[in-house]
Amino acid sequence: MKNTLLDNFYQEISTNFSDENKLDFKCQIHFNAEHEIYKGHFPQIPIVPGVCLTQIIKEILMEKLQKELILVNGDNIKFLAMINPKENPDMELSFTVKINENTLDVSANYSHGGTTYTKFKGKFSVLE
Repeated sequence: MKNTLLDNFYQEISTNFSDENKLDFKCQIHFNAEHEIYKGHFPQIPIVPGVCLTQIIKEILMEKLQKELILVNGDNIKFLAMINPKENPDMELSFTVKINENTLDVSANYSHGGTTYTKFKGKFSVLE
C-alpha cells in the first residue's frame, strides 16, 4: 500500500488507534505549509484542497486497517471552513468506521480548536 501524500504533504503526529478501538479513533495530523501544491492553490493564501482532504482519509484508513481501498461513494462531504496550513497546520481527524463484507462506511471530521472544518461521509470498497 503506497500512500501518495504521506510525509510530504502531511504527516500523522499521533493517534489513539488500536485493535480495541479501530472503529472509532482519532489522529493528529500536520500539514506541510511549504508543499508545492500551495503555489497554485493559492500562492498568497494557501488552502488545503478538498480532494487532498479526502485522499488523506483514505490513506490513513488503508494504513491503519492494512487494506487497499477505493472510494466508491462520497454521500456527504461538507467543507465548512477553509484550512490554511500556515495558520492551522495541525488538525484532529476523527473516524467512525462500520465494516461490512467488502465495504467500509466511514464518517470522518477535520477539526481544530473547537471548529469543524470538514465533515465526510462515504463508502470505500476493499480491493482484493
